[in-house]
Amino acid sequence: MIFSPHTRTVIVPLLGTTSAMLVQEAREAQDAGADVVEWRVDMLFGDHPNFSFSTLGSEIIPQLIDATTVPILLTIRTEKQGGEIKVSDGRYRLLLAEMLDTLLQLQVPAERIAVDIEYWHRAAPDLARRAQELGFTVVISDHNWLTTPDSDILRIMFEDMLAIEGVVAKLAVAAHNDDDVDRLLEVTRNVTAETGRMVIAVAMGEPGRRARIEGWKYGSVATFAAVSRPSAPGQPHISEVKLALTHDE
Repeated sequence: MIFSPHTRTVIVPLLGTTSAMLVQEAREAQDAGADVVEWRVDMLFGDHPNFSFSTLGSEIIPQLIDATTVPILLTIRTEKQGGEIKVSDGRYRLLLAEMLDTLLQLQVPAERIAVDIEYWHRAAPDLARRAQELGFTVVISDHNWLTTPDSDILRIMFEDMLAIEGVVAKLAVAAHNDDDVDRLLEVTRNVTAETGRMVIAVAMGEPGRRARIEGWKYGSVATFAAVSRPSAPGQPHISEVKLALTHDE
C-alpha cells in the first residue's frame, strides 16, 4: 500500500505525450518533492483509441521505474470521467487487464505501483481484486465535473466505493463555493472516522483549492499538485502545497 492514514501524500500527474517527456516530468516531480507520480496514460493515447498498452507500457514503465524512486500511480482516465480517451466498457476492461498483465510480465516491484480503476465500470470489483492479488495498491475513483452533490449522496458514493475491500476511494467533485468545499470535507471526516478506511477527497475548481491543501485534516490521505501544468482545474503548484504542509507541522 503506497498510502497511509498517517502520511500526507502529494501526487504529481505526468502529462507527457512521449516517453522522453514523461521521464523528464517524473524526475522534475520527484526533485520538487512529490511522494507519488501519476502517469496519466490517457494523455499519451487519447488520439489512439486502439492502442496497445502492453507495447508502450513495456517501454515506458521500466524507464519511469529507473528514473525515480517514488511509487507510480497508473491512470487511464476515460472521457466520461474527464479524461482524454473514449472507450467502450469492454475496451476499458481489456485495457486494465492488459495493464495488469504487463506489470506482471515486467516483474515491477509491487510497492512501486498503484492502479486507478474507475468506479463506474461494472468490472471494477474484479479488476481491483486482480490488482490486489498482484500486490498493487488500488484507487477506486469517481469524478463529478459539474457539481458537488448533497452530503447524503457524497456519503453513499464513498461507502459504495469502499464496499470494494482493501481499496482507497477517490472522490472528486466540482466546487462552486465554500459551502461545497465544507460539505465534501465534513463528509470525508465522518466517513473516515466511522470506517477507518483511506479516502482521497478532491474539490476541483478555484473554490476547491482549500480542500486540496487542507484535506488531510479531514481524513483525506493524498492531494494532487502540479509541477509543470495542472491536470485539473484549481490544482495548486506543489510548492504551495509543501509550504502549507510545513506550516501545519
